[in-house]
Amino acid sequence: MRRAVVLNSRAAEQAGELSRLLAEAGFEAVEAPAITIAHGWGDATTLEDVRRDLHAGLFDWVVLPSQNAGRAIAPELAGAHVVCGAATAVALGITAEVVLDRFSAAAALEALRLRVLPGQRVLVPRAAEGRDELVDGLRDLDVDVAAPVAYRTVPVEDAANRLRAGGIDVVTACSPSALRSLGGALTADVALVCLGETTADAAREMGLRVDAVAAQTTMASLVEAVMNLPLPLGEVLSRGEGCVEATQEVRA
Repeated sequence: MRRAVVLNSRAAEQAGELSRLLAEAGFEAVEAPAITIAHGWGDATTLEDVRRDLHAGLFDWVVLPSQNAGRAIAPELAGAHVVCGAATAVALGITAEVVLDRFSAAAALEALRLRVLPGQRVLVPRAAEGRDELVDGLRDLDVDVAAPVAYRTVPVEDAANRLRAGGIDVVTACSPSALRSLGGALTADVALVCLGETTADAAREMGLRVDAVAAQTTMASLVEAVMNLPLPLGEVLSRGEGCVEATQEVRA
């Protein structure tokens, strides 16, 4: 038997926790990013305006689709009514009003439907390439939505190149942008495990088979989903015993 090899496609600066947990679970974890994160906010004035309004309590609600959306404003979120996923709350060190096991636009809208009032002001920092479902849904609730671009995801070829090289049994994907970067490099003999329903839905729209979705949007839950995959995956595999060091693919 050989050890199952799991490709961690997270951005390099955010890959450490997932690789550590995979290794502790006995997998061979390979880091090869599908994306890198470029911070946005348009200009410094936009960010300072948002920080000022948060500090003054001028937003009734703040919805964070991801930890990248809230990273630049985390200190100003103390006391704010925040809706976010469990992993985002932990990563940013914030206490959220509503913590969703699986963050998705539909789940956030469902949570807010009975909480927001017409005319309230809602901040939704988002990715430049993010979907409009959340913002449009909030506007349908007759609230005033501010949706500045907080970051951009930039595709890189590391993950796709590592997949093409072979020897990967499972790929973890944490965002639709990571899936787009992987593109045609994903083949039927590699299992795909997604962090949340938004990513899983994007995979299905791309015609990809989704083998598992994490029960919560946390790295621990993602690893649990990998552990619960039906093994062997086309051949006899083993998670192994004990901790295995993660290896990192270095981009040329």
